Amino acid sequence: MQLWWLLVVACSVLISGNAKLIRLAGGAGNTGRVEVYHNGQWGTVCDDGWGLEEANVVCRQLGFESASWSRTMAHYGQGTGPILLDDVVCDGSETFLTQCSHSDTHDCQHTEDAGVDCYSVLNNVRLAGGGGNYGRVEVYYNGQWGTVCDDGWDLIDANVVCRQLGFESALESKSSAFYGQGSGTIVLDDVDCTGDEDSLDQCRHNGLEEHNCVHYEDAGVVCSNTPNTLLPTTDTPSSLLPTTGVWNNVRLAGGGGVLNNVRLAGGGGNYGRVEVYYNEQWGTVCDDGWDLNDAHVVCRQLGFESALEGNSNAMYGLGSGPIVLDDVDCTGDEHSLDQCRHNGLEEHNCVHYEDAGVVCSNTPSTLLPTTGYITEELTTLLLSTSYFTEALTTLLPSTNILNTVRLAGGGGNYGRVEVYYKGQWGTVCDDLWDSDDANVVCRQLGFEFALEGNRNALYGQGSGPIVLDDVECTGDEDSLDQCRHNGLEEHNCGHHEDAGVVCQNILNTVRLAGGGGNYGRVEVYYKGQWGTVCDDWWDSDDANVVCRQLGFEFALEGNRYALYGQGSGPIVLDDVECTGDEDSLDQCRHNGLEEHNCGHHEDAGVVCQSNAKEIRLAGGAGNTGRVEVYHNGQWGTVCDDGWGIEEADVVCRQLGFESASWSRTKAHYGQGTGPILLDDVVCDGSETSLTQCSHSDTDNCQHTEDAGVDCYSVLNNVRLAGGGGNYGRVEVYYNGQWGTVCDDGWDLIDANVVCRQLGFDSALESKSSAFYGQGSGTIVLDDVDCTGDEDSLDQCGHAGLEEHNCGHHEDAGVVCQNTPNTLLPTTDTPSSLLPTTGVLNNVRLAGGGGNFGRVEVYYKGQWGTVCDDLWDSDDANVVCRQLGFEFALEGNRNALYGQGSGPIVLDDVECTGDEDSLDQCRHNGLEEHNCGHYEDAGVVCSNTPNTLLPTTDTPNTLLPTTGVLNNVRLAGGGGNYGRVEVYYNGQWGTVCDDGWDLIDANVVCRQLGFDSALEYNSNALYDQGSGPIVLDDVDCTGDEDSLDQCGHAGLEKHNCGHHEDAGVVCNSVLNNVRLAGGGGHYGRVEVYYKGQWGTVCDDLWDSDDANVVCRQLGFEFALEGNRDALYGQGSGPIVLDDVECTGDEDSLDQCRHNGLEEHNCGHYEDAGVVCSNTPSTLLPTTGYITEELTTLLLSTSYSTEALTTLLPSTNILNTVRLAGGGGNYGRVEVYYKGQWGTVCDDLWDSDDANVVCRQLGFEFALEGNRNALYGQGSGPIVLDDVECTGDEDSLDQCRHNGLEEHNCRHHEDAGVVCQNTPNTLLPTTDTPSSLLPTTGVLNNVRLAGGGGNYGRVEVYYNGQWGTVCDDGWDLIDANVVCRQLGFDSALEYNSNALYGQGSGPIMLDDVDCTGDEDSLDQCGHAGLEEHNCGHHEDAGVVCNSVLNNVRLAGGGGNYGRVEVYYNEQWGTVCDDGWDLNDAHVVCRQLGFESALEGNSNAMYGLGSGPIVLDDVDCTGDEHSLDQCRHAGLEEDNCDHFEDAGVVCRVFDNVRLAGGGGNYGRVEVHYNGQWGTVCDDGWDLNDAHVICRQLGFEFALEGNSNALYGQGSGPIVLDNVNCMGDEDSLDQCRHNGLEEHNCVHYEDAGVVCSNTPSTLLPTTGYITEELTTLLLSTSYFTEALTTLLPSTNILNTVRLAGGGGNYGRVEVYYKGQWGTVCDDLWDSDDANVVCRQLGFEFALEGNRNALYGQGSGPIVLDDVECTGGEDSLDQCRHNGLEEHNCRHHEDAGVVCQNTPNTLLPTTDTPSSLLPTTGVLNNVRLAGGGANYGRVEVYYNGQWGTVCDDGWDVTDANVVCRQLGFDSAKEGNSYALYGQGSGPIVLDDVDCTGDEDFLDQCGHAGLENHDCGHHEDAGVVCTVL
Repeated sequence: MQLWWLLVVACSVLISGNAKLIRLAGGAGNTGRVEVYHNGQWGTVCDDGWGLEEANVVCRQLGFESASWSRTMAHYGQGTGPILLDDVVCDGSETFLTQCSHSDTHDCQHTEDAGVDCYSVLNNVRLAGGGGNYGRVEVYYNGQWGTVCDDGWDLIDANVVCRQLGFESALESKSSAFYGQGSGTIVLDDVDCTGDEDSLDQCRHNGLEEHNCVHYEDAGVVCSNTPNTLLPTTDTPSSLLPTTGVWNNVRLAGGGGVLNNVRLAGGGGNYGRVEVYYNEQWGTVCDDGWDLNDAHVVCRQLGFESALEGNSNAMYGLGSGPIVLDDVDCTGDEHSLDQCRHNGLEEHNCVHYEDAGVVCSNTPSTLLPTTGYITEELTTLLLSTSYFTEALTTLLPSTNILNTVRLAGGGGNYGRVEVYYKGQWGTVCDDLWDSDDANVVCRQLGFEFALEGNRNALYGQGSGPIVLDDVECTGDEDSLDQCRHNGLEEHNCGHHEDAGVVCQNILNTVRLAGGGGNYGRVEVYYKGQWGTVCDDWWDSDDANVVCRQLGFEFALEGNRYALYGQGSGPIVLDDVECTGDEDSLDQCRHNGLEEHNCGHHEDAGVVCQSNAKEIRLAGGAGNTGRVEVYHNGQWGTVCDDGWGIEEADVVCRQLGFESASWSRTKAHYGQGTGPILLDDVVCDGSETSLTQCSHSDTDNCQHTEDAGVDCYSVLNNVRLAGGGGNYGRVEVYYNGQWGTVCDDGWDLIDANVVCRQLGFDSALESKSSAFYGQGSGTIVLDDVDCTGDEDSLDQCGHAGLEEHNCGHHEDAGVVCQNTPNTLLPTTDTPSSLLPTTGVLNNVRLAGGGGNFGRVEVYYKGQWGTVCDDLWDSDDANVVCRQLGFEFALEGNRNALYGQGSGPIVLDDVECTGDEDSLDQCRHNGLEEHNCGHYEDAGVVCSNTPNTLLPTTDTPNTLLPTTGVLNNVRLAGGGGNYGRVEVYYNGQWGTVCDDGWDLIDANVVCRQLGFDSALEYNSNALYDQGSGPIVLDDVDCTGDEDSLDQCGHAGLEKHNCGHHEDAGVVCNSVLNNVRLAGGGGHYGRVEVYYKGQWGTVCDDLWDSDDANVVCRQLGFEFALEGNRDALYGQGSGPIVLDDVECTGDEDSLDQCRHNGLEEHNCGHYEDAGVVCSNTPSTLLPTTGYITEELTTLLLSTSYSTEALTTLLPSTNILNTVRLAGGGGNYGRVEVYYKGQWGTVCDDLWDSDDANVVCRQLGFEFALEGNRNALYGQGSGPIVLDDVECTGDEDSLDQCRHNGLEEHNCRHHEDAGVVCQNTPNTLLPTTDTPSSLLPTTGVLNNVRLAGGGGNYGRVEVYYNGQWGTVCDDGWDLIDANVVCRQLGFDSALEYNSNALYGQGSGPIMLDDVDCTGDEDSLDQCGHAGLEEHNCGHHEDAGVVCNSVLNNVRLAGGGGNYGRVEVYYNEQWGTVCDDGWDLNDAHVVCRQLGFESALEGNSNAMYGLGSGPIVLDDVDCTGDEHSLDQCRHAGLEEDNCDHFEDAGVVCRVFDNVRLAGGGGNYGRVEVHYNGQWGTVCDDGWDLNDAHVICRQLGFEFALEGNSNALYGQGSGPIVLDNVNCMGDEDSLDQCRHNGLEEHNCVHYEDAGVVCSNTPSTLLPTTGYITEELTTLLLSTSYFTEALTTLLPSTNILNTVRLAGGGGNYGRVEVYYKGQWGTVCDDLWDSDDANVVCRQLGFEFALEGNRNALYGQGSGPIVLDDVECTGGEDSLDQCRHNGLEEHNCRHHEDAGVVCQNTPNTLLPTTDTPSSLLPTTGVLNNVRLAGGGANYGRVEVYYNGQWGTVCDDGWDVTDANVVCRQLGFDSAKEGNSYALYGQGSGPIVLDDVDCTGDEDFLDQCGHAGLENHDCGHHEDAGVVCTVL
């Protein structure tokens, strides 16, 4: 050893003449103080500037690979010699420390001596000569493997070795070369470990290679198990992966090799893609020549006995790393793959679709809970963590010796039991063998249980040792060796006694999906997932087996062609041929598991018979009646004891209906006459027949108690076929198919029933004689005779179902009144619930108008949205055509029409544009998405212009009319001119110009939404049309709403040709204007031109221009004209530039400008405006204004007087609102600089609150609130230290610190409670007469000085409130006031200032109403302000509020039975139709914020008074229950067991205090302040609820004893007892609010899981069971730091709006994703983000919302990173949520990455890494992996290449750039579809030797004369 060391030193001196000798002192062999030898003595190194690079040089100089730590401050003690080096700076490449820059003088003391920790010398160890977990101990030293001498070798030493290898512990220590003698050097002797060491060289020993031994003394071990051979790990199983140590290659079997690390990926425990570890990464093996011999080597190398299969063609998915081996040729006897013949490492001619795979002979599936759901990363994490005993026993199998078991000699689930012991398979003797023993084996193999335990070598005699005998299991053990037995290999048996088992069948689990209880798609459970059965050969015999397997008696039908929808899992069975007698499907003949030639459109289904006793309905109609069952030869009835909707549902489903609509009692359908067969029936709703429900066969009933049901109608599904949206052939769904209706007796009354059933108001026509074509199904109805009042056709008289004398030439049809939005189903006409030609055949537009809005589809009984990922005009065209429109004008994104609330049904929709419905387009799968509702897609369809736009001047075509020709368009011209065409009989036709004049043209233009016509044209001025000529001799008076109201010759009656087609020019080209990207009264100015929205350039843009826009939109004037795309950049054409208005014009196109689309601008110059107000400030609340009402408000031509009444003055802060509360209370927010901000509560008092309330139109303030009582705002804090006298008109007239000058946070946001005004009394949309200006002067009235429904009558006139004199005042006058306020009537009229004297003018006297007036000023009176009165005569009223008193009984403070006061007593509410909307109204009426639950079935006990309300149907916005729809007061069909209840939300604000981002003391907000929770009974379930409520995934700990400090507020909750599933704490059981016996040292706390997305590597593969398992384990600190992210506040970051490695930077904060502002954003900041995401560095840092604007909070601004930080919150910034930005400044990045995450394609690698070319990123789009349209990345976006001159030479360059060898073809003419970005290259001329396209000759970047129809493509060669 000393000689070797001197040689190193000598060589060092020879290599560098000034080199100094170096050593480590004061530590262990690889750690210590750095000392260098100079001038005859050892000296130290000063730690100034000392870091890891300097330490690396020292360690490498000493022979170690690298340093693990650099130490300072004399970590290993102070030296005593001179300090020889200071200010050492190394770049890491030096060989000696003295080669680093340094100073030979210093200013240091020995307290600054530097030190290092070098990587340990002996960190690589292996086991040789044995098996996976046992063998001879060998360590790697001096470039070779050596052994350890057994002197002193014991179990403690063995434990260190086993732990070093990744095992938990050692079972045995072996000596005397138990596993054979080694052949290398003996490295260690006299090893003496304490047991705590991490590696052998930390134990005491004689010294390296110091020994007195020979190899027959080689030491060995048996470790506890072999998990590390199953899956790779990166942390502690050093035998699997190379580490940074010297001995970095380890394997678990003898023999050396470069590729000793192998794993299976993409499959399960014993099957998958073969991957080998080479050059520090995992790579694949090419399948050229791959066979079973090669697979054997892999499987044995992994610890399996042999291979079952060798797979090719990337059967387990394509790998992503290098291809390491090709042409592998093994004999089968090798120990590892690299011992086989092959081409050479990384020498191949393959691509990844040739990746090889294997199936090994068995899998140690008991190591992990499942093979299907564990990712490689998670398994690595699990196996690599040093779990303690408790964790291991939970997560991993015990240390059993016999944990591997298999079945031999049989089939998949039966065979001879064999166990693996001592490296070979052995059998089990059948002595005492029984079903308990068999159960253990089957469960160990992953089956549920055993069907049989077999004896006498039923499956043949085994050949190995007999390992177990006299096995006695209880049946609960996890493996056989936990059972009692004689001992291993202790037996008295022969192989003729080998035991066997039959386990539960592989396919014994079957279900029906996509249908109902007894019908649906057949699915079987196989390999951990549900799969389908192909319908080839599928018949009734097969169906019978399925139905009997499911417990039904037999099958009624076997269905084909995916009748119940296409499945999504594997297709497990095909060509099934059952005899019908089998017990399960896998006993039938079939092709083999997963052997098929089918697609999911062939999924098989069944309808099973489910009647245990026959059942019928009597005494009613087809779907209603008395329930009768057939038993013992006669029909009998069912007693109604306990009869309810669940029981009725079972009956209806048994009869083939979908469900029940009503349960009937008390012989509702008459008394039966037979026996009463069933009583006390109790169903849970899941049964398939009534007799499966709990019941009594005896009864104590009479026939007066016979039960009945109303089932949903048999024919409640009806559609129109062969026509359009509102017309067509009538078809009804019956017996699983669509059929027609015969036209015998068919008339308009019958048609009305059909149209109303479809959601239309009525029918326009009834059609006969197959007017819309002949149907092809059965004829279901004939001789239909409706009265007109029926809800569905089968309630009409008819000949009987399928009873007819007709042919399809008599099929009936209808034309329904045309109202597109009512075309689509309510929940009562769910035609999309039954199989049609498309799963999603019902679509609607929501949140918009007739032809525009958010796209919603009906799926699984509810409306859901479509995500806008990939959403474009092709997709929009399909939606619009599906709705009956001709085409789409726009496809909208980013929830333009508001966010939906249902499920997101579709994502990544890719339509070609020709499909009939959305579900025919490509998409991710139903409800498979990665979206939020802010991405909801929308469309604008092609209909008449006024339905296109949300402008409001001429909305007559938005509402249905009775006209046949209500659809009109202009063709052959431009936006406001063209040939007149009308839609009739399903097609567009023209109008003849005979008699055509300006009056006729005016009607057309007004119908289209224009003001009037400028010209009328004739003689086909706009070209001849091609359809029918619909109208001639048109003669309008000018007042008509549509052309067909004018006189004319009759529809299609004419004497014309198309050369006489009429046309028009309508007034104003740009009369449609909107504001986008902002709010109601501010935003980017957009004008509608040439069928699309475009922007206005801001050159010369000023307040005059802005005034014109605002007045055009209906506002009084503009507050600001904005520039520089303040509200985001538009995307359409720039229509106007250099606009110069005088300010008096009516529309923008009357102003001077450059000309339409004549400009020199970009969208960063888009103009914007802030208009004088927004609709939400017109009224004192933001919550009660509907979209319709807002449209109406904005569209009304307000006079100056009305505007000054309704709108505030022009002060800077004249716009104020209340947020987070209700109509008259909430957080004060002011509008400033284009956004809403808050007011700080410093000095806030009642004077300040009075100003706010008066500014909002209230009389005064009741309270001024502080401490963010109504929640914290999110915008800027605009005002602080506000000091009002109380007389000011607006807040900015008060003293304050200055705008946005404050020292506050949002927890100090101020609030108010204003005195309530009548505007909040109204139920909003139904009685808005007092809200809108009408023709009356006094249309605003309120009640003052009283309560909600009583008070002094005051009217608003001349800008102030005044009173009404009581002269002549009576109940008739009072009725007018109450109705005007939204009440039904008045209860009293009051006089003599009963509610106090008013203070304003007396507006009215001698009022004399008839009672029919809508407002007081329509009544007779003395004249405005004409009176002879004083305020002591002020009039008052008491309005009728029937149910304004409500209470909760039978529960607690916030929950209980709902009771209302009516007729001087308390009564209950029936739960029919009771839901959360109804509960919300009750809770708000009681003063709570909202409801958590709406309860039914008398959950809080039976009430005793009258039942006051039934069938309550609230929208949720009402103020009291009697404003909701209901059946009438005391009109009900209920009993008290149906009493409704509620749980109201007490507090929904919860926070963690005294800790960090995800941990702290639990505090809840109650009664206006924060309080704590007592820890009595506090546990992990309670903590889970808190953490989920805060936005975390789950809780890690529930803490007690005020771990995070004592709180100071009230103790709100005690004895909390949550189940863990609740949404908030107040849903958990507890003592009651502020009911406790605690003090603050018992305050409860939690530790939450941290942001969910960073917990586990993937969300897709973690089962609930595994998650539960992970959560239940008591991880120690080491495990936590491995499994969980650190506690950084912003440790979760993502890229949105882009691709895998590029996009908008978003950080997770306060439970939601927010963005980062791009102020100061640069490459250093981008580098931090990219490294935080796992990338190496950033290619670009992007600004100006390049990847789209985010929608959450802006979390960071002015970020300044040095580039070395680990996460963004370590960089300097303004503070969390402190910014001055908008989302158009959202920052983004492009990170460097491996190929497959950068681009949407996965096999185009070379375009991913930066090179020296400008166009070094290239991809193939619109095709496949090796073919497609060529696209290059330039100027931040993808563009195409023109095909001019394009040939195979050019294509070769592209293919080589993408990593392929060459090109097979170069394609032109947009063979792979037209691109949509810029055309970047043209006239490309390559020689073929270039590396990148931009090295070829070309016309110049973006210089071209092409269109996208010339986009170039390639086909690359794949070997």
